[in-house]
Amino acid sequence: MQSSIAYTDRLLALPPVNPPLGIAVAHARDVLDRALAVDMELADSCTVAREFGGVCESLRQVLAALDAEDGHA
Repeated sequence: MQSSIAYTDRLLALPPVNPPLGIAVAHARDVLDRALAVDMELADSCTVAREFGGVCESLRQVLAALDAEDGHA
């Protein structure tokens, strides 16, 4: 069953995807624009958490792409 805890644990065990730098930067700009467009007066906590998580993940991808270009592991 795809909603089982075991299935979710396998998905979480997959290594993160690290796109090339240009793609990671473009995606990060889009995610940041969406996050900045959230009306903090009207947004519920789930929306804020989702947008914050998106910004954190796109930042991780940009940093990983920079490390890959610099030859770091």
